[in-house]
Amino acid sequence: MIILLIFGLIPLQTLFGQSLRDKISNLFGKVLEIQLAGSPGKHGKHFEPANVTSSNAMVSSFSNFIAANVSSFPLSSTVAGLTFDFSTGEPVSTTTSLGPIFAERAQTLGKGQLNLGFNFSFLNLAKLRGLNTKDLRFTFTHQDVGESGLGDSDNEFDTIDFFTNLDLDASILAFFVTVGVTNRLDIGIAVPFVNVSIKADPRAIINSFTLTANDSANHLFGGTPKDPELTQQSESINDDATGTGDIAIRAKYNFLKGKKVDLSALLEYQPPTGDEEDFLGAGKSTFRAGIISSGILGNFAPHLNLAYERRRSDLDRDEIEVVLGYDLKVAEGVTLATEFLRELEIGSEIEGLQFPEPVIIQRPIGSTVFRREVSLTNIPQFSHDHILNVAFGLKFNPKKELIIIGNVFVPVNDGGLRSSVIPTFGFEFTF
Repeated sequence: MIILLIFGLIPLQTLFGQSLRDKISNLFGKVLEIQLAGSPGKHGKHFEPANVTSSNAMVSSFSNFIAANVSSFPLSSTVAGLTFDFSTGEPVSTTTSLGPIFAERAQTLGKGQLNLGFNFSFLNLAKLRGLNTKDLRFTFTHQDVGESGLGDSDNEFDTIDFFTNLDLDASILAFFVTVGVTNRLDIGIAVPFVNVSIKADPRAIINSFTLTANDSANHLFGGTPKDPELTQQSESINDDATGTGDIAIRAKYNFLKGKKVDLSALLEYQPPTGDEEDFLGAGKSTFRAGIISSGILGNFAPHLNLAYERRRSDLDRDEIEVVLGYDLKVAEGVTLATEFLRELEIGSEIEGLQFPEPVIIQRPIGSTVFRREVSLTNIPQFSHDHILNVAFGLKFNPKKELIIIGNVFVPVNDGGLRSSVIPTFGFEFTF
C-alpha cells in the first residue's frame, strides 16, 4: 500500500517517459528540424539555426506561465468557518458569518481546536494575455545565408507559421488542516494534488515568397516546387501529468484583538514538492508574509489582506498581493463571501519571460527598400503580468461541525495565463 501511494504521487511521465515540458519543447523542435520534402538542396534545415535561441526563449516563457499559474493558485484559507473564544472556560462563538473561502481573516481557531477539509478547483487555462490558447502562433524565419542581415536572398523572405491549437487544463484537489496551538497562534498545512492536461493539434504553414516571386517554391512540405504543399499537420499531443503540487506550511498569529478590528500576521512557506518539469510546481521554494485586518459589524465581516510573496524561480517575479472583501451572513447557516484579489508583479523585466521582438527582412531595390517586419508570435508583449480576479462564494453549515463550500473565480484583466472561470467546491470540518 505504501509503495502504491508513493508511486501515485510521482508523475508517470517522470518514471516512464518525457515530461510535459519536453513534449511542448518537441513541438517546436520538430518544426525546426524538418527536412522539407522536395526542397532543392534540402532547405528545411535552414530554418533551424536562426530560430533555436528564440524557440528556446518561447518554450521557457510559455512553460513558466503554466507552472506559475498552477503553483500560485490559492489552495484555501487558513480560516475556520466556526471560531470560538475559550477565555471564560466555555466555547463562545466569535463570528456570526462562516468566513471567507480563499482570503484570510484575523481571528484564530482557539487553543486545541482543529479545522480540516478539502476543496477541488478546475482551471481551464484558455487565454494567455487575453489571447485564446487555440490561436497561439509562433513564426520561424530563415537563417541568414548570404550577406549580413536577412533579405539579400529570396529564400530569406520565406517564413513558417506554427499554430499550436492548444488546450490546457489543470485540476487541484487540496487537503488542508489547521490546529489552534494557543488562543492566538494557528499552525496549518495544505497539500495539493494536481493534474495538468495538455492537448495540441498543431499545424505549420509556409509563407512562400519564393513561390510568389519566382513561381517556384524553395520550401515545401510535399508536392513539387511548381505545385507545392505549404501546409502540414504536425504530430498531436494528448497527455497529462498527476502528482503532488507545492505544499504550503502556514502560521498565523493574532497580535491584536480589538473591539472593532483584529490584526494578525501570516507566514507561509512552500517547498518545491511539485515536479517543475510536469508543471506541478514552481521548481523553487516560495515565501509569503502578510498582515491581516478584519472586523465584525453585525452579520457583515470585512477583511483586508496585504502580503509580499518572494518567488525564487528564475523566471518568476516577486509579488505584492492585496485581497479586499467581506463575508455576509444572509441566513442562518448561510454566508456569502466576495473578494477582489490583486497580484502585482514587482521588479525589473526578466529577459527569459519576454517573447522575441519582431524581425526585419529587407532588400534595397534601386532607390527604395523592400521591407518586411515579421512578428515571431502573436502573444502580446507585456512588461508585467499583473492579475486581478473577483471571487464569489457561498458557505453552508448544515450540521454543527460541517461546512460546504462553493466558489467561482472570474478574471477581470488579461495578465498572465488565465481561465475564463474557475469553479471550486469543498468541505470543511471544525472540532
